[in-house]
Amino acid sequence: MWNIAVLAVMLAVAGAYATRSLQTGDRLQHQAVISLAREMAMYREAVIRYFEIYDIHDASVSYATLAASGALPGWTRMAQGTSSAIWNNYRDAAGIIYIYASSLPAQNIVGELVGVSHQSILVGTYQATASTLQSPLFGDTNIPLSALTGKSVPDGAPVWIAMTK
Repeated sequence: MWNIAVLAVMLAVAGAYATRSLQTGDRLQHQAVISLAREMAMYREAVIRYFEIYDIHDASVSYATLAASGALPGWTRMAQGTSSAIWNNYRDAAGIIYIYASSLPAQNIVGELVGVSHQSILVGTYQATASTLQSPLFGDTNIPLSALTGKSVPDGAPVWIAMTK
């Protein structure tokens, strides 16, 4: 009789521990997605600041240049070179700035980017089969991404479009 009671308690404790462990894992994964989306937003702001100061077109700017110019805060992991440099940028001849991932993030961050951008139509994904920005909220936005052709943007990469002020 006591054996059954002890076994039942042990199973209950093991079940609670397993459930808590899964919840913690989900929370950690969600925090990683939030962190990556905020990192992209910070990178985007730095690129916009840089192109406001240096009015150049048909160009990209490196992490090192962003950090040296002061556009990217020195305390960030991106400026210190300790972050995986997955973000890239390009400003076309018309002045439109494209912020995109040069390699796919481990998690899909587009949903979180939509929240960070306050449901902006300028956030979406690059699809090799489409020539326009694909938004999780608005579908095909009809915003052309032809400027990214030849830039080695992976299929499904998050893209966030911007303009200087």
